[in-house]
Amino acid sequence: MTKLVLNFITVCLTFIFLLTGCRKKEFDEFYGRPENLGDPIYQQLQQKGNFTKFLDCIDKSGYKETLSAAGSWTVFAPTDAAFATYMAENNLTTISNELASAIVRYAMTYDGEKIERLSDNLTSRGFVKNTGFRRRTVYYDFVYDGTDADGNPIKVIAGNRNGTYLSTDFNNKNIPYFLPPFMSFTGISAVDYNFFYPNANYNGKNVAGAQITEQDIVAENGVIHIIDKVLTPPLSIDQYINTKSQYGAFKSLLDKYVTYNLNADISHRYQVLTGKADNVYAKNYSSLLGFSPNNENFLKEDANDAQTGMYTIFAPTDAAVEAYSKVLLKYYAKSVLRPGTYKEQLNELSAIRPDIIRDFINSHMYRAAVWPTKFTTVNSFLGEPTKLTTGNVVDKQFLSNGLLYGVSTAQNANAFATVYGKINLDPTYKIMKQAMDFLGYTIPPKTASLRYIIVPITDATLVSMGISYDPFFPKAPIRGDLTILRRILQTHIIPLGNRDVPNFAASSGILEASNGEYIKYANGRISSAGTEDNAAVIDKTIAIDSITTAVNGADVYAAKVLMYTVLPVSKHIEKNGTLATDPYYAFWQYLKGNVTLYNATTGAINGVSDGSFYTIFVPTNAAVQAAVTANLLPKLANGTPNFAPTDAAEISKVSKFIQYHIIKNTVANDGQKTGVFESLLKDDSGDAAKVTVTANTNGPNVLTLRDVANSTVNVLLGPTDRSNVLSNRTVIHQINTYLKYQF
Repeated sequence: MTKLVLNFITVCLTFIFLLTGCRKKEFDEFYGRPENLGDPIYQQLQQKGNFTKFLDCIDKSGYKETLSAAGSWTVFAPTDAAFATYMAENNLTTISNELASAIVRYAMTYDGEKIERLSDNLTSRGFVKNTGFRRRTVYYDFVYDGTDADGNPIKVIAGNRNGTYLSTDFNNKNIPYFLPPFMSFTGISAVDYNFFYPNANYNGKNVAGAQITEQDIVAENGVIHIIDKVLTPPLSIDQYINTKSQYGAFKSLLDKYVTYNLNADISHRYQVLTGKADNVYAKNYSSLLGFSPNNENFLKEDANDAQTGMYTIFAPTDAAVEAYSKVLLKYYAKSVLRPGTYKEQLNELSAIRPDIIRDFINSHMYRAAVWPTKFTTVNSFLGEPTKLTTGNVVDKQFLSNGLLYGVSTAQNANAFATVYGKINLDPTYKIMKQAMDFLGYTIPPKTASLRYIIVPITDATLVSMGISYDPFFPKAPIRGDLTILRRILQTHIIPLGNRDVPNFAASSGILEASNGEYIKYANGRISSAGTEDNAAVIDKTIAIDSITTAVNGADVYAAKVLMYTVLPVSKHIEKNGTLATDPYYAFWQYLKGNVTLYNATTGAINGVSDGSFYTIFVPTNAAVQAAVTANLLPKLANGTPNFAPTDAAEISKVSKFIQYHIIKNTVANDGQKTGVFESLLKDDSGDAAKVTVTANTNGPNVLTLRDVANSTVNVLLGPTDRSNVLSNRTVIHQINTYLKYQF
């Protein structure tokens, strides 16, 4: 029995040995190192013989083992000739350990990539072709010496997110390269490249200011691309601005949005690495800014979005900030702020109106690369392209996390340059500014391409109307009747379309406000439906005190408010139709005598709804008589108008006549509305009779109508005529004859 067991064991062991031998052979064949695989990066550089300086740097930096072992790296390796040039240009005889480490770590990027793949962006969804121009390097800055907001020395680490710091991220710098797929896809060229690297030759294989002279050397642990220059890590936007005194004023404004936050994780790591007891503070920029100038990670909407994007900042010089401070401080410098330099007053303004300083900074910040040939195609964080050109650029830097243009002129942001800007900057109009922001009226008049007139309303005036601003109620900071306020504000915000600002002083005209109501102007005075209700002639219009031009229109200053009318539309017909000699007399008499259309108690006209817009065309008294003669209106035995018919058919004639002379929507002789409009008159099927309106075809004071009979009717716009009468969301015009209808 024992012998059988021993024999069985012997057979099993033999089988296992044979099986193991076969498996090992198969394993080695499948998983073993391919015979044609190149040596690791370090060994290949050794074999080439012209990388002694770079290899020396690798040794000093401690990366020899890394580049000799398994891994996946892309290395941009400078030759000995490149080092000779670099050392001569920088008066160096040796490379320090610190510099060697910076050179090597900046030359190494994660994942070995051939040149054909470098222009592709690796996303969570896979590679996106032709969009990449940067790769994350091994290099990052750690803790450095800085000062807190009070000037006390502290240990600092740069924020690595916009608005915050994440201790698990090293804030690695990225290295840029410029290859044809990306350049073509982006629409940029050698002009853009050489703007930042004027001494480099663009050949379509450029890495920062260097050229790739040999590419795609495949190694066991990555890919080598040989370059002809030594590259060192560039500064970040934050680092660069902090080292350049010409941006001191702009830096001091940026510093208003910096906080230093104690970070326990980094403090512990620093203490372990150095043996020192110092705490480390993360330097964070407020999330109110377009981006954090010390953040190397771009937006982090995707793990590798820094491969495709970087920031841009237009940094104004001190002279530029000083010049533009006259705009920012105009309404504060003398009456609100203490006497001092422009820097001191801007500092004080930041406490009173932080939104002004924030908008000024953000107008210079872009969450995208703004290439030199693309200035007008990329919007700032405020949503507007720069108004500057390359002629304003006095300094240009391709930095580690963005493009920097030092500019001799500050951005003239829409928040300050438009018609909205005057209200925004002037504390006299604080309530109006806050109300516009809260009610959503800001964006159109704040857009430089949209032309507007604004008639500002002072705080004192709004307070007298029961309107105030109280930030204690963030969800409802505007206190008072918002229905009234909306209507008033909209009447004071007037879109111009493609028209120029009128000559208010020497001409007359009519303008439609943003809510569809109209205002009129003549000889330096303006009026609205409400002001024209006033009894005294002098109070029917408001004097214009001054006019300030803006990039998209003008601010027209007046001492009083353009009020809306509270009267029903019929009252404005009645005002011009009480006496037999009044221009609306015959029309009014027929209207008030028609119980079907007119409510004598309320003054309401049937079909004219509150909150809707209408135009009423009132024929002259002679034209009404012509309609009477044509049997379109009731008449007495002597042929004169019968204003109080009792017969149902006669009453219906009056109703139809009046209804056809009222159209839906407002039209005026400003030329802004033409076309076919529905009247209040409908047939038995409910279809409305139409009126066609044309304007300004023969001159600025022509408004022509065409009825269903194709007859032409002219609106009377002479100085003694009674057209452009402003009513309750309604405009009333006098016409030379009546409109004919066919049912």
